[in-house]
Amino acid sequence: MKNALLFAAVGISIASPAFAEVKSQSDAGFISGHSAEVLAKPEEVWKRLLAPKDWWNPDHSWSGSTAGFYIDAQAGGCFCEIIRDKGAAETDKPRGSVEHMRVLFADPGKVLRMQGALGPLQSEAVLGTLTVAMEPMKDGAGTRLSFSYVVGGYTRFPMDKIAGSVDGVLAEQFASLIKPLGKVVAAVDKPKSEEWTIDPASLEEKPATAPKVEAKPKADADKPKTGKPEKVEPDSKEDDR
Repeated sequence: MKNALLFAAVGISIASPAFAEVKSQSDAGFISGHSAEVLAKPEEVWKRLLAPKDWWNPDHSWSGSTAGFYIDAQAGGCFCEIIRDKGAAETDKPRGSVEHMRVLFADPGKVLRMQGALGPLQSEAVLGTLTVAMEPMKDGAGTRLSFSYVVGGYTRFPMDKIAGSVDGVLAEQFASLIKPLGKVVAAVDKPKSEEWTIDPASLEEKPATAPKVEAKPKADADKPKTGKPEKVEPDSKEDDR
């Protein structure tokens, strides 16, 4: 977590994958979003998600190791880190522990929602909610996976200075999570030349077909529109005699 504290202090942003984005930010908070389509079934994604020791970067831990990371996927469960002395065995009594987030909602293979201020945000009066959502793709090719981290509250440093850095670190974990699953190229990852490809067939000139207009018979100027003879009003003046 030393690196995390460092980038928080100086506001250094970390390069993020193309699917990561600070979607909005203000003095009150920010929203970080990450998404991809992976070549794995939702239950496979869920299984890997619940083993953060396998994909979380130890540089962003408090102990310098992810060996003690775990997620108890039930309401009130903990996304926690057990702190052990360097070289200590897993059977040895831990020196301490850290709660990264607490589980609010767990629906296996669909949604995991946790609440907590990650990294350097933990020492601030900040609340963060991370929603991990997954759904099978319609063609059965894999799973659409997304992270959405909503942060708000009071900090001793400007929110706009920390948003990009937190987003970058979270994006790093997201990329590590999906790496062995195999990634389907999502729309956001396609270069614009592919996104805006035009079908040549659509450019072929086709003879224009003028719309048919039915000719209407010209109305007789002397004939009333109703088709009835005009009503002649009697002259109000008396005839000259």
